[in-house]
Amino acid sequence: MSKSKPPYHEELLHWIWEQKHVARHQLSTTDGKEVIIHHPGQLNRSDGPDFTNAEITIGNLRWFGDVEIHWTPPDWHAHGHHQDPNYEQVILHVVFQDCGKRIRRSNGSVIPAFCLSSHLEKPLQAFLEQYRQQPKLPCSGQYSFISEEAFKQQLEQAHKEYFEQKVDDLLEYYDPTLAPSAAWQKMLSIALFDGLGISHNRRPMRRLGKQLFPQVKDCNSPHQLKEKAVQLSGLESQTRATPSFTWKHRGVRPGNHPRARIQQGAECLWFIVNQPFQTWLRCNPKSFWAQMRNSITTTPSLGRERSDILFGTVFLPALYSLGNLFFCKRLKTQSWELWKTHKVTLPSSLLGLLEQTALPPSLYAHRLGTIHQLRSYCKPKKCQNCNVFKNVISS
Repeated sequence: MSKSKPPYHEELLHWIWEQKHVARHQLSTTDGKEVIIHHPGQLNRSDGPDFTNAEITIGNLRWFGDVEIHWTPPDWHAHGHHQDPNYEQVILHVVFQDCGKRIRRSNGSVIPAFCLSSHLEKPLQAFLEQYRQQPKLPCSGQYSFISEEAFKQQLEQAHKEYFEQKVDDLLEYYDPTLAPSAAWQKMLSIALFDGLGISHNRRPMRRLGKQLFPQVKDCNSPHQLKEKAVQLSGLESQTRATPSFTWKHRGVRPGNHPRARIQQGAECLWFIVNQPFQTWLRCNPKSFWAQMRNSITTTPSLGRERSDILFGTVFLPALYSLGNLFFCKRLKTQSWELWKTHKVTLPSSLLGLLEQTALPPSLYAHRLGTIHQLRSYCKPKKCQNCNVFKNVISS
């Protein structure tokens, strides 16, 4: 029998149990036996019970063993634990909400149950009730002035994390077989091709950037490189393009058409490779980006919105990486300071979740960190890592 994936995960309950966010006194099982949590156990990231090596007193006996955590008792059977001998060492079944149903090990013995919702402070209990009912943003109904401040702090954290992620992501395009200067130029070029391919054609744009980079030396002008790029792409071929270049046109706006983005990428590549390399180490990021943007003559143009996003998500992280590579502290500092204050116009399609809240759009609508906040915290419901959640449950 196939097991449908629940609409919410149990990691938040794991965090609550691990951090012992329960009352310190008067804990009891669902059948009234006193519970003392000496050690919640170690989180198990492999198969088997959620926590191992727990130490818990239940009634008059001190138990050593495993703990399994679910939202409701029937999840034990839904996950097949009642037939799995790996769960015979479970000493306590922790559930958020008790429905009175007892669960058993594979050998038929009953496992004591502990109901989390009966032992939580009211803010945390209310939050988890909302969370379990599957709202898209569990904290959306609980913002106050205090949590608005918490959101500002959280967004600053997300903004910093996103920059660090973008710096790390660039390493995927770094070619260690080349000299460091050429490897960096190739890395920046492929990253720009990738960014120009958002959202429909990122993969073929990356592959085209990789193939085009070594061919710059065979071209005498940006126009010739643009022609070479279009030729390699297969867009003008009478036969179908190779699987490496399967271009998507449906739903693509004219300004985002593959032909325009390919030629813009080629012009960026020409600019990158034909600057004296020392110039990159001495450059002013804003003015140098303006020079590269102005070198693009393809129409439709790059566009202000895409230009601002590429400056933040590709150009500044690449210059920071260049500073790391050649020990240029000034370039690293300059890139980071520009990132902290950089504002963009984020697509409204990304902001739907936050628009459901009472938060003013001025807090989030122009920060690249908002993308990271939504992707890494809000959409996957990683509430336990978020300052807003921690503020809500402590208020």
